[in-house]
Amino acid sequence: MSIYTYLKKDHEKIKNLMDKIKVLGPEESSERSELFNQLKATIIIHSKAEEKAFYDPLKNHTKTEDEVEHGEEEHQEAEQLLSELTDSELTGAAWYQKFLSLKESLEHHIEEEENEIFFDAKKVLDGEQADFMETAMRNEKQRQVADQSIQKRPNI
Repeated sequence: MSIYTYLKKDHEKIKNLMDKIKVLGPEESSERSELFNQLKATIIIHSKAEEKAFYDPLKNHTKTEDEVEHGEEEHQEAEQLLSELTDSELTGAAWYQKFLSLKESLEHHIEEEENEIFFDAKKVLDGEQADFMETAMRNEKQRQVADQSIQKRPNI
């Protein structure tokens, strides 16, 4: 598998979680909270791993450096929206509208990434590099998950 296939699978998982939340609507529920927590963790782990394994090497190429910088800015915007959605004072229709903004922003980001960054990345990376990046992405995601698990442990 290459980095492109791996990222597309991650993107599908994110879109599916967002679609499930959208169907639930503005009413708060434990199901919506659980799905949102899954979405938040998935996005943060994905973004951080993607930046390290995929974006960082692409910064070394003039053909992709501007697109990667733009992608990183969109990651930061998504993380800001996730933070706002985590605020317990944001509820009901206001929460849902903010969520829809996140969904639209992420769908735009995914489309740009898959159609523009992937296209140009394929011009500067060979197949072996793309395969290596996929392995690096997997490893980085595992490290991110481990780091989050450690942070959630109570102090002993």
